[in-house]
Amino acid sequence: MTTPVALTPLLQLVDSPVGSPVEYVIGGKLLSGDDRETAAQILADDAMKVACGKAPVLDWWRARRDGGPSESGTRLKTVRSFAGIAFGSPESPPDRHHVQGHVAELLWHRIMQERSVCRDGRQLVRAHPVKADPLEPGGDGLVVYKNDDSVLVFRLWEIKKHESKALVSATINRASNQLRNRGPEYLAKLVGPETLATDGPVGGLYADLVELWIDRSDRAGVGVSVGTSDHHAPRLPSAFKSIRTAFPEFSEASQTESIVVAIPDFPGFADRVKDIVWSGL
Repeated sequence: MTTPVALTPLLQLVDSPVGSPVEYVIGGKLLSGDDRETAAQILADDAMKVACGKAPVLDWWRARRDGGPSESGTRLKTVRSFAGIAFGSPESPPDRHHVQGHVAELLWHRIMQERSVCRDGRQLVRAHPVKADPLEPGGDGLVVYKNDDSVLVFRLWEIKKHESKALVSATINRASNQLRNRGPEYLAKLVGPETLATDGPVGGLYADLVELWIDRSDRAGVGVSVGTSDHHAPRLPSAFKSIRTAFPEFSEASQTESIVVAIPDFPGFADRVKDIVWSGL
């Protein structure tokens, strides 16, 4: 199987109105049929790439997913070890809420990777991969861009799944407050490893992340992404106002961003991603 490259066109993302205080996109509401299956296949493959990196176990998993024979012995145990980080196994299934949260993160990361140029002209430099283990503490997402003046800027993201009777605005508010309260901690955890591994201007940006964040620099910004079901999709721009309320110092709309992917039966979609991962065991 050749996994399709692009997810974003399948989600049919719709931009926020011009002049909105928070830049946002909403999509996924029409995802069905073959497009829904394609999206699930993309995310399952992405999940295993995040877990396996360049280890040969990724090829073993893909071969089995595509209908090949199951591995045995050490190889089978190895495949199960990587797949089990986020998705458990048929014998020991994971918590469904954790799977949904991980799928929400995978949706966000794929959208970030495919959005090479933003509305304000920022060009993508690096979108940090999401964590292989959705329960691992720390920040959810960091994206580095180069603006029109070739200055490196960043956006710190919090990613949530929403499946409750409350409005999705409540989840956006909770994520905004989490970023406001714990943003410096999330960024500080990245500085040591990234400055050791990265030189040049990008390494310099990582060295300054926490200070730029605390100072609410124009090189910093914030985002909230939510994965949910279609009936929870926001109907009014006011659903996103808590991001601006939590970060009033970020004066440009492009410094406060949001994504809502609202897929019909989001829990069922997340289960399908899990089942595809299991098909490679």
